[in-house]
Amino acid sequence: MRGHLRRLVWTWVGLLVLLAIQFGASFLPLSPSLRPLLLVPAAPMLGAVATMFMQIGRGPALVRVFAAAALLWVSILLGLGSLDPLTRTDYPLATHVR
Repeated sequence: MRGHLRRLVWTWVGLLVLLAIQFGASFLPLSPSLRPLLLVPAAPMLGAVATMFMQIGRGPALVRVFAAAALLWVSILLGLGSLDPLTRTDYPLATHVR
C-alpha cells in the first residue's frame, strides 16, 4: 500500500512539473504555426492520468475500448477546433476611406 501511495504522489508531482512547463511555454512569443507545440506536454499528462490514476490497463477490455473511443473523439474535436485558428488569414484594412 505504501509503494502505491508513493507512486501516486510522484505521478502528481510529475503532472505539476508538466503543468509548469506548459504554463511557462504559453508565454513564449510563438508564431501561429508553432502554437500546436504547446500541446506537447499534454500527451504525457494524459498518459500519466490514464495509467496511474484511472488504471485503464487493469480494467476489462471494454474499459480500454471506451478509453480508445474517447481518445478518438477528443482528437477529432481538437482537430476541428484548431482548424479555424490555424487557417485564419488576417487581411489588412485601409487606413482611410474617401
